[in-house]
Formats: sequence, C-alpha cells, structure tokens
Amino acid sequence: MPLFGSNDFAKLTASDVMTPAPRTCSPFSTVLEAVMIFRDADCSAVPITEDGRAIGILTDRDVALALAEFPDLAMHAVEDVMTRQAVTVRANAPMTQVREVFSDQGIGRLLVVDANDQLVGIISRADIAARLVDDVVSDVVEQR
Repeated sequence: MPLFGSNDFAKLTASDVMTPAPRTCSPFSTVLEAVMIFRDADCSAVPITEDGRAIGILTDRDVALALAEFPDLAMHAVEDVMTRQAVTVRANAPMTQVREVFSDQGIGRLLVVDANDQLVGIISRADIAARLVDDVVSDVVEQR
C-alpha cells in the first residue's frame, strides 16, 4: 500500500483510496449473512444495494445495538437494522472533497459510486489515515 505525503493528498481521488468492489448485501439478506461477510471479508461494514445502487450500510455497531431490540436478530432482514440513506461520493471526487464529506457528515465510512450511481468501492477513515504520512515524517524522510 503506497503512502502519500500531504502534498500528494490534493492529487488523489476517491478511487485512489477506496477499497474496490466491496462485498454487499441486499436489504432482504439476513443479518446473519451480513455478519458472515464481516467475518469472511475482515470488515466492519457492508454496503446494502439494490440493482447495484447503494441504499444503505450495515455496520457491526448497527448489529450490536439491534441485539437488544431483536433477540432473534440473526434471522431478521438487513433492512430492519441497516442505516438508510447511505452517504456517497463519486469515484473521481478529489480527496479534499472526501475529507469534507467525512467531516460534515460525521461518518466513519463513505460509499463510492460511479457516474451511474453504481457502487464501486468504500472508504473508511482508516483507509485515508493508512495512506497519509504526516508532514513532519515526510520532511524527516526527505532530509535523510
């Protein structure tokens, strides 16, 4: 995974940082199916799609909070507990815009869509952090 200094940040787009082609569920999938994706894909969020369009997201936190309400949660449909109105950004959006969306919306994950609103990826705050290098660290490395 390449690292980028803050000077390179402005040159990046959402597609440069996203995890492409994330595993998804339909709103009619069971919560158990989604949890199996969490486990198998080592992730904590699953985009919910209909005909390839992002309509929501299910996070491990959504599942944990729903346990109190639904004792038989595993067999419930994802649509019963998912976060609706997924926040999206275009794949060609500059990272400055992606950063603003994260900040403005107060979210931990952002779904990436193409020009036809089809889901193409997902970005987490951790994805961004993992690819950026602090200015001070960049300066020290360059001076060596």
